[in-house]
Amino acid sequence: MKRTMSFLVVSVIAAFAVNASAAAPTSASLLISHVTRGCHHWPLDGGPYKVNQVVTLAAGRSITVTNNDLMVQDLVKTGGPAVTMKLVTQSHMGKVHMAMPMNGKATPYAMSHMGAQLRVTFPTAGTYHFKLVDRGDYFNGIKTVGPDNKPTLTVTVS
Repeated sequence: MKRTMSFLVVSVIAAFAVNASAAAPTSASLLISHVTRGCHHWPLDGGPYKVNQVVTLAAGRSITVTNNDLMVQDLVKTGGPAVTMKLVTQSHMGKVHMAMPMNGKATPYAMSHMGAQLRVTFPTAGTYHFKLVDRGDYFNGIKTVGPDNKPTLTVTVS
């Protein structure tokens, strides 16, 4: 009887541990992409292309955002506890200088070239909100159809 009860307790604890880790991944990645209709969107972890993304992470974990767009992109926090942001300087293209002036004042974390990456780390539990701000084209003559998308990101950290 004791052996059966011990096995049952261990099984329940293991099931909770598996569910907890499945509900709160240890990392995520977003890839900012250019499209003709709407200008830009971003898939989460290789999933479907969306304008508004929602992700759940464990405390202390990170999201890596890669700029694969034809524009300087700036991830701006609009709500939630403090985060740590760090530009990761890995790029196969090197820095591309813009042909046009930058739109608005960029944060120090603006991804200013294709291939630029930004790592955002979430140290505490809470709900975090971000918006993606287009700071300008690298080249003249980029055409899109319809109004530009305004990508957002909501991160719930447990």
